[in-house]
Amino acid sequence: MASQVLPISTTGPASGVQPDLPAETPAVLVVDHDQGCISHCAEMLDELGYPHHCFTSSRPALEALGYTPAIKIVLANVQMPSVDGFALIEEARVRAGGSRPIAAIVLAEQPTTELAIQSLRVDAVDFLPKPLAFDSYSGALRRARRYLADRHGAGQADVAGFGEQLSRLVAALESKAGDAVPDGPVADKEIASTLRLIIGSRNLRTRYFPGDLFADPAWDILLDLTRAALEKQQVSVSSVCIAASVPMSTALRWVRQMTEAGLLRRWTDPKDRRRDLIALTEQSASYMRDYLTGVHVLLRKL
Repeated sequence: MASQVLPISTTGPASGVQPDLPAETPAVLVVDHDQGCISHCAEMLDELGYPHHCFTSSRPALEALGYTPAIKIVLANVQMPSVDGFALIEEARVRAGGSRPIAAIVLAEQPTTELAIQSLRVDAVDFLPKPLAFDSYSGALRRARRYLADRHGAGQADVAGFGEQLSRLVAALESKAGDAVPDGPVADKEIASTLRLIIGSRNLRTRYFPGDLFADPAWDILLDLTRAALEKQQVSVSSVCIAASVPMSTALRWVRQMTEAGLLRRWTDPKDRRRDLIALTEQSASYMRDYLTGVHVLLRKL
């Protein structure tokens, strides 16, 4: 089905209902291949006083997100035939950037436990079955507003913090590159063994201490992508975000910042254009190999 754009509502709600919303109401991006659901959502958004953009496919929806900064809530069907709603939400957050939080509400024609778990991974504020009931719909939008309010001030600080930490990380990697001088060449097999020991020790730590006590997503991302490179595996953005052991929205911001800093490279999977692949840049891979070589040499001396 070709995508269809419904006009943004600029009038007040119907039936004399006056919703309790502040002047700057976030716009809602609705994406569903079902035209009936699109129309139903548009009617309820009109009733609640939310401006909205509605599409039946992902590409024009993401384009609208780019040129409409007022869009801060994404309502997406996770069972669309091409790009599913989870991939759409992840891409929307990456394109919006760290200074513009995106609250996600997911829809499902056939809700399952697996879909509900995936919704948690993308940090969705609600998981709604179709057809939509007005009360559950309006409640999900209120939760989306609270999500945005909670992240409004913190988001700016997070982005600045990401930038400062990444600058220190890049400087540290560059200053130590080539420091490790082994007695002889270190084989990939030995490097991979050392890496597995490091990752295993970090995983073991979570058995004794809360995982968020030592959250270090940038380092976890570098370790996971180094593992993938040594094992000659391709890794998706969503997979590496899960390995970061932080909320998906936070991991996506780290991925974006690290890509912009030149530590990672990202591209669309040519075999499945619904997902993006990610890997270390050549320079980052060299830095990580130097680090692992140093650790390997140190362990061999113990």
